Amino acid sequence: MSDNYRDIKKKWDKKNQDKVKESKAKYDANNPVWSFRPSSELIEWLEEERWDDKDDKPETNAALLTRKLNKLMNLERQGY
Repeated sequence: MSDNYRDIKKKWDKKNQDKVKESKAKYDANNPVWSFRPSSELIEWLEEERWDDKDDKPETNAALLTRKLNKLMNLERQGY
């Protein structure tokens, strides 16, 4: 993004704070953030399951959990 775009966006956001808050509240209601603390055993297992991306960087925690949950969901749908 260009600096000009950022400046314009900041000015618009400042003038329209009520719309920004309303939009954020609507987004947050539709996209809740879950927070939990996995046990040390789960963390150890997840670290072993973590893949590297195409740039040889480890996948993020969110990507790792999403991948494992999708796999679990598919297995459950298959009756396992």
